[in-house]
Amino acid sequence: MAKSLSKRLQSHLSAQLSDHFEEDAFFILGVSGGPDSMALMYLFYLLKQDALIVHINYGKRGKQSDKDQELVEQMAFAWGFECCSVRLSPKEAGNENFQNWARKQRYQIFQDLKVDFKADAIVTAHHQDDQVETILQKILRGSAPSAWKGMVIWDGKLFRPLLTFNKEEILEFCEAEAIPYRIDESNEESGFARNFIRNELAEKMDAFFPGWQQNLLALEAHAKAYEESIRMVADKVIKKNALDIERFSDLQDVLKPAVLKFILDEMGLQREYSRGELEELAEIESLQTGKSRRVGSVVFMRDRDKIHIQPKTTPATVNEHIEKAEILKSWGGQGVRLKAKENPEAKADLKIDLQQLKFPLTLRTWAAGDAFQPLGMTGHQNVSDHLTNRKLPAISREKALVLCGSDGTIYAIIYPAETAAGAKGAIAEHAKITASTKTILSININ
Repeated sequence: MAKSLSKRLQSHLSAQLSDHFEEDAFFILGVSGGPDSMALMYLFYLLKQDALIVHINYGKRGKQSDKDQELVEQMAFAWGFECCSVRLSPKEAGNENFQNWARKQRYQIFQDLKVDFKADAIVTAHHQDDQVETILQKILRGSAPSAWKGMVIWDGKLFRPLLTFNKEEILEFCEAEAIPYRIDESNEESGFARNFIRNELAEKMDAFFPGWQQNLLALEAHAKAYEESIRMVADKVIKKNALDIERFSDLQDVLKPAVLKFILDEMGLQREYSRGELEELAEIESLQTGKSRRVGSVVFMRDRDKIHIQPKTTPATVNEHIEKAEILKSWGGQGVRLKAKENPEAKADLKIDLQQLKFPLTLRTWAAGDAFQPLGMTGHQNVSDHLTNRKLPAISREKALVLCGSDGTIYAIIYPAETAAGAKGAIAEHAKITASTKTILSININ
């Protein structure tokens, strides 16, 4: 039995390495000193697979933590691996949940070393019992069926080759191969959700619901079916990050949050949304044209029969100073090209009378309170009102620039490039071209 298990583990790991990586791949292998990670390090040794062994000593258990480190370093040396141990202090966690803090620190260290060593992947010893606990936690926290898939062996970042083996099999392998390991006594404490499931809930579940772990793992198939169903619906209502309002409105209300959540995940905006945020997602179809709504880190902008979906970003502030000599040659920057031309009929996105300008010019992000006299009007208008009246989406309004003279007078408003389907901007009445204009400042938006 033991020999058969050892062969299965080696064969499985060899197949997974072959399926996902080149023959000369190099890995960052996290080893705590527990049976799971020690077994995985030994399997890498048996397969002669090159890796940097990384151990994180949090110092949480004093001398016991130091003994964990000693074991990992000794066995790494014995099996021919280079080893890197990193010592952290629990005090650095401050008031943050220690488990969350430790996890973030651990994976940041792994990632930094992956970059430094140009490694192909980070390897962890997650196994089937971890998978069961992960899925159960997600269900108890109210996650959607799409999250019931749990972890995968290779997600492009983390390689988890032991996911199909349970804890009992790994312990049996360690016993048969005389693989030394240490037990972290803090894992016996049920103060954390995963430990509670492992130490208290699992045994009672075994008594009342035999086979419950396999039933939970079987949910992955249901999760995949759910995801494919939602994908089919999403494909009918979204195109190039623009939601078709009519088609979306025709969906049953219960489907709308799920479809939007799926779309956001596919756009790389994946995160956990609160119930209130999911309810907000379902109501975005009520947005009026030209209006926008932010939900979490995502902005939804209504434009006639579409709603554009974009991540919330803070536009960089622009403040460029331009001398007259620069525009006589040609000045370019911030997606704008300025050039003096003696032909008033020359083609340009925007044209203003060069003689009316006071140098140096300033091209900057518009600010609250900015006002100008639009072409053909006798009074002044706030730039914010002008952009709203032009029905520019909220994010596009934030990116608009103004071209000013040395006295602060605004000569033109320049719209961002994504609004190129319509007007490129607006010029001020006092800077317009007239019959007496001889030289113009041509403005082109890239």
